[in-house]
Amino acid sequence: MQEWVPNFVGGAVPRSDCGDREYYCSTMLAFFKPWRTGKDLKSEDQSWDDAFTTHMFNARQLEIMKYFNVRYECLDARDDYAAQMKKVIM
Repeated sequence: MQEWVPNFVGGAVPRSDCGDREYYCSTMLAFFKPWRTGKDLKSEDQSWDDAFTTHMFNARQLEIMKYFNVRYECLDARDDYAAQMKKVIM
């Protein structure tokens, strides 16, 4: 099996654990739900969150989404460590 590491050009992938939930849901649907126009991603009377929760993502897609957040977890850990070191020095 060949491994792939996506390298997104542009802004960062939105966080799943905080921030704008609608933006996160629309981004994940655009990545993983087959579509030709934006109207294929959700109906007009649906929120992005509702479209996201009702879409049946496969196991591999869910696994990939879980790992999108690893970058943010690393940055959070770095920031927490830096804050602890700053307290020790002062």
